Amino acid sequence: MLIPMGRTGAFLLTMTLLFVSLMPFACGPSSTLDENMEFDTSGRALVDFAATDVAYGNSTAPASQFTQPDGSVVDYMFARQVIELSFTFQNAGTSLTPADAVLTMEVWHPIGFVVKSWTANISIAGGQSTIETVEWTPEAAHSHLSDDGTLSGGYILRGSVDAGVLDGNDANDVYDENIIVAIYHDKVENALCGDTDGDGSYDCPNALSANVPMWIGAGYEVGNDNAVKDEGQFQMVSPTSNSAEGSKHLQIAKDTGVYISNRHDRMRWAWLTSTQSCDDPGHGLGYGELDGVLSPVYNVNICKIQIKGFDFVSIQARVQAWGTMGNGDEVRLEADTNIEQRYLNLSEANIGATSGMWTPVIWNMTDVFPNQNYAFSFLFDSDNSGATQGIHVDDLMLFGIERVDDYTIDLDCNDPLGGVYTVIPADPSPPSLQCTITNNGYRTITPNLYSIVSNSSWMSQFPIRIESTEPLDRDNFVTIMPIEPGNTSEFWINLSIPAGSNVETVSWSLWVNDSVNGLNKGARVLDVTVDSSYSANFRQKTISNPAMTLPPSSTGNVTMTLQNTGNEPASWSFGAYFDDSLWSLSDLEWFDSSGSPITQISVDKGGTVEVIAQLTAPVQATPGTVEITLLTNAVPPASAQSTWKIYVDVPIVTDLTMSAISNEITVPSNGQAQQIEIGFVNNGNSDENYNLSILADFRLQASLSSVETGVMDAFGGDTVTYVLLPMPFGLPPDVYLIDVTATSQTDPSYSVVQQIRLNVPPTYEVVVEDLDMSGQTFSAGESCRTGQWEVQNIGNMDDQFSIETGGSDLISVELRNSNGQILSPSQTPMISPGSSYNVTFCYSFLEGTSGSQTLTLTATSLNYDGSGTTPSDSGSAVFDVGTQGWVNVLGPNAQTIEKVNPPTILTFEIHNRHPTMTQQIRLDLDSNEMTAYGFNPRINELDREFQLGPDQRRTVQIEIDPSELAMSNLDEDSKLLNFTLEIDADLDTVEYVQSVTFVRISLIDEEASSGIAWGSIAAISASVVVIIGLIAVLSQVVMGTRDIEDEVSDLAEYQSSIEEKYRSISPAPEIANAPPIAPAPVMEPVATTLTSPTPSTGPPLPVSGLPDGWTMEQWEHYGQQWLDQQGL
Repeated sequence: MLIPMGRTGAFLLTMTLLFVSLMPFACGPSSTLDENMEFDTSGRALVDFAATDVAYGNSTAPASQFTQPDGSVVDYMFARQVIELSFTFQNAGTSLTPADAVLTMEVWHPIGFVVKSWTANISIAGGQSTIETVEWTPEAAHSHLSDDGTLSGGYILRGSVDAGVLDGNDANDVYDENIIVAIYHDKVENALCGDTDGDGSYDCPNALSANVPMWIGAGYEVGNDNAVKDEGQFQMVSPTSNSAEGSKHLQIAKDTGVYISNRHDRMRWAWLTSTQSCDDPGHGLGYGELDGVLSPVYNVNICKIQIKGFDFVSIQARVQAWGTMGNGDEVRLEADTNIEQRYLNLSEANIGATSGMWTPVIWNMTDVFPNQNYAFSFLFDSDNSGATQGIHVDDLMLFGIERVDDYTIDLDCNDPLGGVYTVIPADPSPPSLQCTITNNGYRTITPNLYSIVSNSSWMSQFPIRIESTEPLDRDNFVTIMPIEPGNTSEFWINLSIPAGSNVETVSWSLWVNDSVNGLNKGARVLDVTVDSSYSANFRQKTISNPAMTLPPSSTGNVTMTLQNTGNEPASWSFGAYFDDSLWSLSDLEWFDSSGSPITQISVDKGGTVEVIAQLTAPVQATPGTVEITLLTNAVPPASAQSTWKIYVDVPIVTDLTMSAISNEITVPSNGQAQQIEIGFVNNGNSDENYNLSILADFRLQASLSSVETGVMDAFGGDTVTYVLLPMPFGLPPDVYLIDVTATSQTDPSYSVVQQIRLNVPPTYEVVVEDLDMSGQTFSAGESCRTGQWEVQNIGNMDDQFSIETGGSDLISVELRNSNGQILSPSQTPMISPGSSYNVTFCYSFLEGTSGSQTLTLTATSLNYDGSGTTPSDSGSAVFDVGTQGWVNVLGPNAQTIEKVNPPTILTFEIHNRHPTMTQQIRLDLDSNEMTAYGFNPRINELDREFQLGPDQRRTVQIEIDPSELAMSNLDEDSKLLNFTLEIDADLDTVEYVQSVTFVRISLIDEEASSGIAWGSIAAISASVVVIIGLIAVLSQVVMGTRDIEDEVSDLAEYQSSIEEKYRSISPAPEIANAPPIAPAPVMEPVATTLTSPTPSTGPPLPVSGLPDGWTMEQWEHYGQQWLDQQGL
């Protein structure tokens, strides 16, 4: 429909259109554009969408601001609070025609996943802009407060626009803004306490509200946090102009006073509830814990706020404080798990000291209780010393990075070929990837690994193998072991190319998925191209190691499978390599599965056939493992090879030949050792050593010359050993079996036995012992001693032996039987084999005999069977007679005795000259002719027997006490007499002759008194004669009695010495029931002139001579008694 108009109307219409067309050029940039954003105005695109700004907060819930240490200010919001997000987009193009675009508004977590996303469709012309507003409630805080007070962290708010191909500039399509999300901010405006100063009003003047975090005070008994005594000394100052935040703050004393001593007060962060539940009522701090200690104090349910350490990667608390404390007093921040407490001491935090000097104090609680819940409090402790106005606290802020369940990973694979692989069927070097997964999240994850190829026919052959931290699962789907936050896990993935694969390209994919919700967290896709090729897989059908055991010259089979793994048909030939030069191809033959010999075989693409490799071990195959490489080659024009190694075990073959030089021998039991040679030949295939053992009658005392053969070479090595037979005397005549066993050291179960028959005939042998007379000394001229000589039958038959003696002519010997009678005839009784008979002999040495004297005794068999030499043996005994030089005697010079009193003492020195042995010394005296003259020397009683150590000396004394009668009856004016000191020691006998000259004395006074008258001489002479006669008679009686006593004493001493001296020989028999010695007879008067006494003689000796052990002196005194007892 046309509307008519005039000139004026047309002009106005034209001007309006022109104005509209010029408006884009006349107007400035839109106020919605980022002030810092610059656009190229020359040659601009018709359509150019841009994301220009992201803002958060509004007038109702504005963003909070935090002042950094450098004075700059950053905005932040709080978790679990609704936040308004504003995204600004603009079409900066020149086209006046509206264009369509898709807007995306996202909240990204810093670890790389989208927390929240919104989309919108717009259609605006060039120069126009739009603001899209959405609401978002962060479920987890993300902020970090460093030790120096710098606030960082936060989510990424991202706006992006997509106008497709119409958009002329993609560089400005995305805009990011950071938003820091804190945990909580408590301005310390709400508290619950009592009347701390006693003025009748509560010192925390604020309205109480349920379910709102606040500070609740209490005073506790010192050392007992479960005993509340009052509401405590914390108080809230309000109103005030010097609070750090808001209008109130906490302190522990009035502005004009000081805090109280001996306090233990706590201001607990908590909330009031009208129920028994401490679930989160909406303040965003989560569930709490009912405080059973505080609730009764205020008669209301109080829930302690619980900070969950396990929910935070990191967490920091910041408060502001000023003031000072007395020595020993403190105000602290407390984290309390009910079991354990940790503190931050504000008294040591270098805070401002004067009013209003608020100082921020930061407590990094990340590692305080990272795996536990804990309550938060202000804690005041004081002692009874000085106090101040105390510390003021205000403005608690909590920052932290909360753990979230979602996560991202970094999947890194070692892919040098850039995801493109070229392979052949059954490729011996198939594709393999080494990958790592890094957990970027805040919680432990357990990912699934999943891999497939696009050709499903491959998957039926299970070509994919994954090696990971999970040791029991290695197929194409594996759940790996848990990965801690920030940690990395390594795995390998391998793709086997199926045999006979067609020429094609397949996709090989790897996915890493979450094991809980199955969401994909990472992936890799690679291209695998299969080329045309000839190839084979040649392997043992049943794998075993060794493949077989073959002794020398034996044969065995190995079944092999041949698969044509290439993608072309081909024929295949066979061969082998040997690592032992003894083996060759002549030891190998090939057969098909039916047993027919073959040299080659045809196999279709992907087909499989069985072939048999038959091996024969060489005749001289040595033990050990032989490596044999079996191979197959493609017959030209095809070109390919496949090999397989097998191992053949050549065992040790143990084979021993053992033979004795004679299997049966006859040897007498005569003590003459015999040996029998045994030869060994090693017929086995290895050097061998055999242990040798012998089994025989123990009486043979058989042994071997060696306990092993020594190493013998394989295939014929030989050696010998000997059976040693000592043929001991007395071995009974019999046939003895001797078994010699050779046992392999390599294989103890293998042994060879050689048996030998030993014939032992009747044997006659005798042995006569040698008597050991060393260490004894013997004297010549003594009566005979008795001894025993052992004669032993060492033959194996009963036997009787004749006995003969020989040796030195200076030894007198008599043989006697067991009854002490003369042995006649001189032979033993019958002696059984192995038994002996003791021949008793009596021996003595002729006067003058000295030095070593040898006596022999010979025994000769009387029952000998007459073959060979008559068995006989002799034994000998060597006697050391006389002085041997081991004892030395040093006596005084020749002595002269001229008067009777006092007795004369002679001193002798005895010296044991042996350097090492102690000797027993026994002394005796032979008075010789002194006795005949009435002189009797005596040995001091203490010197008769004693011991002398090596090279020791001792002096002994001999006393001579002559009587007046003996001295006056000498037949000469001076008489030279001697006695013999006899020394009998363990190693020697010594006789020492001592000479003594006796001077005669007169019993008449030769000087007569001249004043005697001749008339008196006759009377005096007569009296003298009578007196002399009486004296003579009396002296004779006394002397006679004394001589008899001396003789008896000397005889007893002599007998004792003899017994001691010859105690090793059978003692002479004593007279049984000998009558007592008759008293000495009264001597008849004798003439005044004494003559030399004639020794008395005893009774005649019997025909057999002196009794055993008797001396002539004993015979003279007691011989008659012996004869009377014997009835002779």
